[in-house]
Amino acid sequence: MADLRPQAMIFVTEYIRNGNNATQAAIAAGYSERTASSQGSRLLKSVEVQQFLNKTEQNLNKDLRVMFADHAVNAFNVLLEVMNDPEAQHKDKLVAARDLLDRAGYKPTDKVVADVNTEGTIQIVFSDKMKKADSS
Repeated sequence: MADLRPQAMIFVTEYIRNGNNATQAAIAAGYSERTASSQGSRLLKSVEVQQFLNKTEQNLNKDLRVMFADHAVNAFNVLLEVMNDPEAQHKDKLVAARDLLDRAGYKPTDKVVADVNTEGTIQIVFSDKMKKADSS
């Protein structure tokens, strides 16, 4: 990998940046438009270019994971604030609570719908799958 030419390194960077279009990456790296398609194809077949491409993508993915991990704490705090906000609407509190539980691995196994009317009565509607399990 140390022997990779700067033009090939630029090609890899541009290849990742433009969504894996080898022709456009070759043009951006300074190859002629006339030969860019064949140059891009040739570069992608190179073991050194593939190694550099894989290493660069791994580093990008690692950087993204770190960045998202940092923002995940902020997102968690926002959901917690909404859930605990006495001024928030009940539906927003429920959505925040459900999102927090989902992300913690407590996803519901099936759908249950609760309808509360203005008279204070509650109607619970179970899915067909849950009805079958109850009658067994």
